[in-house]
Amino acid sequence: MTQQQVMNTSARSAATPNQISLTHTVKIADPSATPVYGKKMILMRQVIGEELRRRRNEQGRTLRDVSRDAQVSLGYLSELERGQKEASSELLAAVCNALDTPLSSLLAGVSTEVARREAMMADRYSTV
Repeated sequence: MTQQQVMNTSARSAATPNQISLTHTVKIADPSATPVYGKKMILMRQVIGEELRRRRNEQGRTLRDVSRDAQVSLGYLSELERGQKEASSELLAAVCNALDTPLSSLLAGVSTEVARREAMMADRYSTV
């Protein structure tokens, strides 16, 4: 049904010709709601940032070195590592390239950490 057909149908059933009556309401989830186990949410951007920082530190490299090699601003890379920015796939590929680490390896490390945190949360909240 087109929008015009919906408006025509609604207008016919309304009390006056210029009023449109609503037939459905949609509830949009509150973004501040806490979804996982009713407590704390695991944010992928934080886990990705922590994993990038861990790998950079293991190599003994500075933010400046990696930002130069990845052709990403130092400030943006810092925000990424602190979990304040969401990384695009292109940006992650560039940073992984600069760190000489496969993207799949980074994501495997992120996946392992997310699974560990989920298990901790499940244990913590199953005894409450």
